Amino acid sequence: MKYYNTCLEEQESIINIDYQAKTLTIYSSRKSVIERLINKLGNPTSTYTIDNLITGASWKIPFKEKNKIRNALSKTILIAQL
Repeated sequence: MKYYNTCLEEQESIINIDYQAKTLTIYSSRKSVIERLINKLGNPTSTYTIDNLITGASWKIPFKEKNKIRNALSKTILIAQL
C-alpha cells in the first residue's frame, strides 16, 4: 500500500462508540497507526484515498467481537512510542 504524506498537524485517530448500532468505529489518518491496526484487526472496513494514495482508514467492529475491541483499544496500537 502506498500512503499519502499527511503532515503531522493533520494526522488524527478517532474512536467512536455507537451504542445504538452496537459498534466501535476507529478512524486514523496516521500511517503507523493504520499499519498496526491492519496487523491486529485485518483489512479496514473503509479506506480513503487521494490520487490512489491512502489518506486514512476506518474499522467497524461489532460489540460481539470483544477480543478485536480489546486489541483495537490497546495503548500500544493507538499511541505506541511517541
